[in-house]
Amino acid sequence: MSKAISVALVGADTPAAQTVLDVLGEMLTDNLLAISALYPLADDEEAGTVELREHVLPIIDVELFDWKSADAVVFVGSPELAAKYAAVAAECNAAVIDLTGATQSKVGQPKPGQVVSLPHVLTSMISAALAAFKSLSTLDFAAATAMVSVSEDGKSAIEALSMQTRQLFAQQEVELAGYPKRLAFNLLPTANRGEEARIQGELAAAGHAVNSLTVSRVPVFFGHAVSLAVQFNSAQTLEAVSAALKDAPALYFLQAEGAAGIATPQDAIGGDKIWANQLQLSSDGRSATIWLVADNARLPARALALLLALV
Repeated sequence: MSKAISVALVGADTPAAQTVLDVLGEMLTDNLLAISALYPLADDEEAGTVELREHVLPIIDVELFDWKSADAVVFVGSPELAAKYAAVAAECNAAVIDLTGATQSKVGQPKPGQVVSLPHVLTSMISAALAAFKSLSTLDFAAATAMVSVSEDGKSAIEALSMQTRQLFAQQEVELAGYPKRLAFNLLPTANRGEEARIQGELAAAGHAVNSLTVSRVPVFFGHAVSLAVQFNSAQTLEAVSAALKDAPALYFLQAEGAAGIATPQDAIGGDKIWANQLQLSSDGRSATIWLVADNARLPARALALLLALV
């Protein structure tokens, strides 16, 4: 077991933070992590409390927190708080891990006085499948279309989608809530956010570059999906490709008949693996497509817990 550390969780009042707390509780129960103190932080004075292994902890006002009290500081669910306080926490010699992407820090092992980030969850999803395909052959081409749930943008986006849905049913004017167009009952391409460039850069750094990537927001609260298409350098059989997907440690390759064989983002919620489904192989064995779904909160939460064990 790693040494016991004190952890500050910034954005503790967000849905993503609850997933982090769930995973930390599991790691503590399994003796894979030791935490001497947990400080839940938020910028809402009426944020209330959180629970960790049935211990109720009051949420602390982030403006009043002494950053020197924490060995590690985690930012989740609130990009604006990460942008404002991550550097401050690092200056106080905390090991800072940013799950929001706001600091644009490098991926790496957390160290005191430094800010690191995790790869985007889409990077993890796409690279896991590409690694499986590359175990069979080099790839001549790879393209991914990602459908991202609004929880990627935090609590305010979840509230915006809920609000817009109610407004539509009530035949009221729809508030955009910071988005360029309506989210409810709509699809919204988000290339202008810089997500695609970030993910493509992370994939290239991991040795899994893609030729094309499109990211869109979809009117779903939780869970991401990716349609991935590749072209092999040499012909493959369906059996060989299926076996490679089954052997991939990060993937759960779903094969079943009927409705049970259809993987949706909802099915993946609460799981630690990326579900792979709907495999199709061209008649010449050179091209394949696969459907991927994952819990966009739990995957990074699990990776975060493993990083905290290294602090």
